[in-house]
Amino acid sequence: MYRFAEGQAVKIVPLFMRAGRDHGGLGLSTEDIGILYGVFPPLAFVVGSILAGYFTANKGLRKSLIVLCAFFNIPFAVYTFLAIFQPTSFLVISVAVVFEYFGYGFGFIGLTLYMMQQIAPGKYKMAHYAFATSLMQFGFLIPSMISGFISDALGYEHFFIWVMIATIPSFLITWLVPFREVEEEETVAA
Repeated sequence: MYRFAEGQAVKIVPLFMRAGRDHGGLGLSTEDIGILYGVFPPLAFVVGSILAGYFTANKGLRKSLIVLCAFFNIPFAVYTFLAIFQPTSFLVISVAVVFEYFGYGFGFIGLTLYMMQQIAPGKYKMAHYAFATSLMQFGFLIPSMISGFISDALGYEHFFIWVMIATIPSFLITWLVPFREVEEEETVAA
């Protein structure tokens, strides 16, 4: 459920970027999209991931997971902003996408660390991590499959508002997710 909203947004964003303004999109060309996603968003993702690693190392995963979830999900509001206001400035669109990727990088660390620290420990670490990764991907694919139907029914503006509502399960799951005391167990075993 951590990726429920993302699974929907990620499949529709490229269509939204290309769709004409008369259809609620931004009307960007393929060249514009290549430039938009080519350099700065990947750098923002890496910077966000590194900063999230430091943040989580200082606070611990249990205390930082809800913040990581917020960084992961709240930037989807960028697309709601872009769909409602349809800015024409390429700079404004670029800054919005960079912000989203920074949050995505920062927040994705929460899911990765949870799988590594809470699900994978034990005798079969790689098998547990592989199983957790496949469940995580399954939680991404199901919303991805329905996103086109929802987008067609609602239009881009209302679809991205729906995506913001769809972040609620991520926050609930993050708040309620159980934690094992892995660090204490490993310290005692050593």
